[in-house]
Amino acid sequence: MNLRHAVALVLLVGWSLIMPPLSRDHQLVEKNAPLARWDTIGTYDSAAACSHELDKLTAVLAGNINYSVIQRRVLAGKCLAADDPRLHADNFEAY
Repeated sequence: MNLRHAVALVLLVGWSLIMPPLSRDHQLVEKNAPLARWDTIGTYDSAAACSHELDKLTAVLAGNINYSVIQRRVLAGKCLAADDPRLHADNFEAY
């Protein structure tokens, strides 16, 4: 890999806000699914921007007692570097 390719790779690395898939019947959040099966909700230039967006989404849910399946999915969301190998292979653990 030459220097230009290395710089291009570094510039392409962003952060992904991901959320776990739902079960086939859409009743359960599959938090233990491999990260490759999680859905990318948004991409961001920095970890801080991704975390800020996740914080905004979860703040909307604050105070609820009974969470819907979609709300539980949001609460299980996480930010990962877009080049994290767990996002691209089913053989990595969810955590």
